[in-house]
Amino acid sequence: MRRGFTLPEVLTVIAIASILLSLVVPPLGRALDEAAVREGVERFAALHETTRQLAIANGTLARLQVDAPARSAALSVETDHGWDTVAVHPLGSATIACSNPTIVFGPLGVGYGTSNTRVIFSRGRYADTLTTSRTGRLRR
Repeated sequence: MRRGFTLPEVLTVIAIASILLSLVVPPLGRALDEAAVREGVERFAALHETTRQLAIANGTLARLQVDAPARSAALSVETDHGWDTVAVHPLGSATIACSNPTIVFGPLGVGYGTSNTRVIFSRGRYADTLTTSRTGRLRR
C-alpha cells in the first residue's frame, strides 16, 4: 500500500492556501507601508530635536540637511572653518519630499534664516507630513 496524497487533494489544498493568501497580502502591504512611513517620521523627529539640542549645547549654529534621494539626514555644526558634519543617519525606506532640505538652528535653539520646511514621507498610499516653523518647532 502506498502512502501519499492524490492530485485532487493537493490541488484543493493549494486552492485554499491561495485564497487565504489573497485575503491576507493586501492588508499586510498597507501595514508595511504605514510602518515604513512612521519609521521615517520618528527618525526625522528625533534628528530634528537632536540638532536643536546640539545647537544649544555648543552655543553655535547647527543644521540638519535632508538628502531625499539617499533617504538620509546629516547633522552639522558650524566651526571657524565652515560646517563640520557630526553624523549622517538613514531615514528609513519611505520616499521623502522636502520644500527646503536644510534646517538651521541658532544658539538659542530657534530657527535661523529660512528654516521653514515641510517634509513629506510617503510609501504606497500612506503619507505623513512634518512641518518645521521658524521658531524651531516641529508639527505633525
